[in-house]
Amino acid sequence: MAEVTTYCTLWRLDFSSRPGLFLTDHDEVIVHKGETYLPQHAANETLTESRLGLSVDSGGLRTSLTLPGLSPEDIRGGVLDGAQLTQYRYDWRIGEGELISKGRIGEVSFSGDDISVEWLGQASLLDAATGRVFSRQCDAHFGDARCGLNAADFADGTTCPRSFAACRDQFSNTVNFRGFPYLLGDDVLQAGVRDSDRRDGSSRYR
Repeated sequence: MAEVTTYCTLWRLDFSSRPGLFLTDHDEVIVHKGETYLPQHAANETLTESRLGLSVDSGGLRTSLTLPGLSPEDIRGGVLDGAQLTQYRYDWRIGEGELISKGRIGEVSFSGDDISVEWLGQASLLDAATGRVFSRQCDAHFGDARCGLNAADFADGTTCPRSFAACRDQFSNTVNFRGFPYLLGDDVLQAGVRDSDRRDGSSRYR
């Protein structure tokens, strides 16, 4: 007689603005820690990687595009973006579960009636940029409030290369330029002082 496993997988999805979603690959409803996990027969765990230190753990879930309480339109509209995903290994024979991983939803891809959901471990939060990034390019989006222009005032297909020259010459909008065009490059920072250089503390650009 073939050995029968008593383990199944539980997935808990937590959203910021709607009730959570609880799924299992078991063929019956599972109640764990007061939460009811509904059978999702098409759900399959993909490769999970756990790394030491601050490296990002990762894994995935492949399942049907139709999920309890979520329409395909909701999913395609990005409802899963940024959701928190917790995964348990559950022994239905004794009613005990073990936490396997916890993280946030990353990339969501579509293939016919199926979706593949990537999850990233908690260390991935350390990769997020906080505050502004100092760059010669503008960090506003063409036509948004920080840009100050109305994209509808320009011909269809107009794009902005986000350079200071384009902001000045193409759009006459330097007052709203959100970059740092005079940021020193590595070549200047590493260059030595020459005898001919002016050393009076004035701007090097005049």
